[in-house]
Amino acid sequence: MFFINVPVGAFALFGILTFLPSREPKHDAKFDAFGFATLGLAIGALQAMLDRGEQLDWFGSHEIVIEALIASISFAFFIAHTATVGKSSFFKYELLKDRNFATGTFFIFIIGAVMYATRALLPPMLQNLMNYPVATTGLVTAPSGAGTMIAMLFAGRLLKHIDARLMLLAGFVVSAFALWQMMQYTIVLSESDIVWPGVIQGFGLGLVFVPLSALTFSTLTPALRADGTATYSLMRNIGSSIGISIVQTLLTRNTQVSHSDLAANVTAFNPVVAPILATGSRMDMAVLDVSITQQAAMIAYLNDFKLMFVATLAVIPLVLLIRPSRKAPDESVAHAAMD
Repeated sequence: MFFINVPVGAFALFGILTFLPSREPKHDAKFDAFGFATLGLAIGALQAMLDRGEQLDWFGSHEIVIEALIASISFAFFIAHTATVGKSSFFKYELLKDRNFATGTFFIFIIGAVMYATRALLPPMLQNLMNYPVATTGLVTAPSGAGTMIAMLFAGRLLKHIDARLMLLAGFVVSAFALWQMMQYTIVLSESDIVWPGVIQGFGLGLVFVPLSALTFSTLTPALRADGTATYSLMRNIGSSIGISIVQTLLTRNTQVSHSDLAANVTAFNPVVAPILATGSRMDMAVLDVSITQQAAMIAYLNDFKLMFVATLAVIPLVLLIRPSRKAPDESVAHAAMD
């Protein structure tokens, strides 16, 4: 399956070698090896903890506790080191003094959590609850990427004509509307019921990505943009890892809780199920339990979509914290940051 990326990677390598201008590396700056090592260790341990936490019952596992300790201690060393080492620090704290960059980085953290969490939830929901084949699942979820691409093409042109903050606000509203549509999902859905909310969410995210990147970097000095781009991308990836971990944990636990709540109503005193309990065979009981499990899982998925809907709405007022750029946002900087 992973070999499908080989031709894409080869094409990207050809483009880099052909079109990207070469430049001489700068040797005047000293590389902060200790800062790099502590940050890498902290992120690696955090990623391992998030990936395996649900499987190992989180802090009930010694492995998760050890990984959490490694991540915490390494990050503490990283902060203490980079705060005292001076200008050669691996992380430039001047980035946090820029209000646009700090707010934009928080935005991309939330977006990474919501976007990747949604993409992590839909395939297993379609395959396990609605019995979609793998190929069909890919076909109905892929159009969301087309929505993002189309929106980004328009957003790049519109940046020069309208306030980027208005476009950012519109993107969040569209994304929230798509999540609200996903909150209406049931076990019985047509393919179009899956495709269109995905396309709408992708379109909304496309409206967010371009103006957010432009506004985030519009007030940074050129000397800080390289470090800012790395930090921006890192926070997006960390957000996606945390978001996926949270929704997967909530999905498992809410499924169990909903199953217990639904099963509590399956009694001889319930006129709906009383005939089945009175005359049903073991096979009928098994079918009833499968139906309860499916409905419980569906409730858990809807709760996850509701959480992401609320998170999207909650960050909208923070758009007011972003200062408008005094000049037209640099589209090239925006695309570089998104890459």
